[in-house]
This record gives sequence, C-alpha cells and structure tokens, in this order.
Amino acid sequence: MAVLVHITSIENEASIKRTGIKPDYRNVVFFMPHMKDFLISHQWARELKRQGIKNFAAVDFKIPNDEEIWFGKYHLQHEKMKLNRAISLFMYAEDKLGYEFFIDRKIEPNEILKFRKIPKPMGWRYQPHAHGKKPCPCPMCMQAGGYKTRSLKEIESESITKAEAIEIIATSSDEDALWEAVCRLQGKWKKDSPQFLERLLNFTDEFLLCDLIELLSEYRHPLAKEYLVRLTQSSCDDVSELAFEKLRKK
Repeated sequence: MAVLVHITSIENEASIKRTGIKPDYRNVVFFMPHMKDFLISHQWARELKRQGIKNFAAVDFKIPNDEEIWFGKYHLQHEKMKLNRAISLFMYAEDKLGYEFFIDRKIEPNEILKFRKIPKPMGWRYQPHAHGKKPCPCPMCMQAGGYKTRSLKEIESESITKAEAIEIIATSSDEDALWEAVCRLQGKWKKDSPQFLERLLNFTDEFLLCDLIELLSEYRHPLAKEYLVRLTQSSCDDVSELAFEKLRKK
C-alpha cells in the first residue's frame, strides 16, 4: 500500500470525510507520492492557487501498489501503469518537477488516512523552471486539461475592467484581489508612471509580488527600475531572483 497526497481546499474536508475524493471534470483524481522532500510532494500547490484555492489541506490516502494509474510529465503523454512502477520511475527521475499522477476513480472514505493543513503553497510560476516566462493563453499553447489552463482562461476573460483593477490596487488589502488586478494590467509595454503600484511593494505574498515584477518589467518609466531594485531585497528567494532577472533585461 502506498501513502499518497491529494491537495484540496480546507473547506472540502467535511465532504471528503463523508464521501471520499471525487474525480474532477476530467474524471480523475490528481495525487503525488508522499516523499521526504516536502517540496516535491506538494509541488503543485502553487499552481492550484492560481485556480482559486486559498486555504490548502493535504489529504493522505492509501491505495494498493498494484493498482493502475496514469503517470507522466505535465507536458508529455502520460502512461497507464501500476502504481509501484510509477513511483519507482518517479523516485529515480533526475528532475522530479512537473510530474503528475492520476487515478481514474474516486478515493473511498475508508482509504483516507488523515488531513493536514499545509503552509503557504509552493512550487513554480506557470510551469517548472519558468522564471520570467509568461504563459501564452492562446488555444494552441494551452494544453487541454492542463493545470494552468483554467486560470489562464479566467485571466484572459478579463473579469474586471482596467479601471476596476486600478481602483483595487489603490484601495484593497485583499492579496488575492490585488493579484487578479495586477494580472489584468499585464500584457503591453507602458510609458506612463507605475507610481500607483508602489503600495504593493509593502505586501509579502510571493504570488502577488512575482506578478507585480512581471507588470513592472513592462514599464519604461525610471520608477519601474527603482521598484524592481527594491524587490531584489525581498526575503523570498523566488521574488528576488525574478526581480534580478528582469533588471538584467532592462
């Protein structure tokens, strides 16, 4: 029997305890092997936040080692194989980032071991090893059923107007709302002043700051470079690294 991890919202805990983990819109349940390396086991948490999950929980469950599941890298074709073989291939993979495990049935309540509240989600932005690489939301580039597809479509649909985004940035303290507003403003070169973004430099949410850096990199105004320099001093390595990268290109 293998111990596996499924990441979900804390709000779903009561329902999962009662009915188990139901398949998603693709009729599969996504999971990862429970490994000593916390980052590897929970590497998809950050990408799931982009789909709207705010309060994370990990669901530990067991299924038979000889049960057939789907395994593969997110951007490559997946293979159906026994769980123990998939875990063995995963364990010996040189780069474990971006692998996915799927089972095409529900996880029964009696297979669930426990729930664990996990700290702030971790992982990559958009895809593994993709610092500074803005994802393209066009149908040709988005993978059908990919974990980033839904969030990119939501951003592309522009659920808020530019004026609303600017108002949110000026007044809101909700980091998720601010993140959406920053994403709404990305996409074109800008010559005007980014001074209205200065208050965001005081926030600590790494998701918000990374997308703020992406937005600032589109400005040609001198203040943008000044703000990027300030962000290189961030205590978050992901944020400071991305800020340095954008400064090198300016």
